[in-house]
Amino acid sequence: MIDAINIRYTVDEDKWYKYKGVKPPDRTSHGIVEEDVEEAIKRINDHVHVWKQKGSYIFCTEGQLEHGKNVGVFKRLVRTKPDGTPELKDI
Repeated sequence: MIDAINIRYTVDEDKWYKYKGVKPPDRTSHGIVEEDVEEAIKRINDHVHVWKQKGSYIFCTEGQLEHGKNVGVFKRLVRTKPDGTPELKDI
């Protein structure tokens, strides 16, 4: 059972554990515990991004944490604008 902003829900993967009568594993997304999410967001946003592309994924390694997103197979990173936003081109 995961509690996200006072909303309780059960992960579908946990049904198997409940059926077998064992405790499901504790899950922590990206190695960051819930209490550190605000700090991680602040660290990601405290720098000017320099974007790079590998396949359909753009990423930035300039800050303390590598971060990125999937832009799809029909986009190409042209450049990083001076304010740190990526400029993407449809292909």
